[in-house]
Amino acid sequence: MNLIELIISGKLNEAKQHSINRLAKIVEKRLEEAKRYVEADMFEFVEEHLDEKRNPNLIKMGRITRIRRRIRRTAKGKIVVQKNRRRSGIKGYRISGNTVKRISAVERLRKSRLLKRSWKTTRRAKLRRSLLKRKMSMRRRASIGLK
Repeated sequence: MNLIELIISGKLNEAKQHSINRLAKIVEKRLEEAKRYVEADMFEFVEEHLDEKRNPNLIKMGRITRIRRRIRRTAKGKIVVQKNRRRSGIKGYRISGNTVKRISAVERLRKSRLLKRSWKTTRRAKLRRSLLKRKMSMRRRASIGLK
């Protein structure tokens, strides 16, 4: 007998018991669905937590790495946020146009000679200054909300 028939026939106690049982079944069914959703949410939370270890500012796309946001200072001292810079994801390669090309041996040698010459004259204070600037930049990035 369904609820309406019980009410019409005047069996109100049975109708009440029937409705309580029906509500208990509905609650149990919804609780099972809610448990499934909670389990799914917990699994996604763990997955997101693992992704936090990876730097969200760097997006690797094959041989190209896209840097989403960087903080730079212009020659006049103004702070600028650069967005979506494309860099080669492979050491020894550069981006030329829309392709990744190998840096030639001559270019590498020239760069290394220039670097040796500049590092010969660079003192410890200059290195310390650059490290201090990097620390300040990272602090600034953290205050903006970048990693």
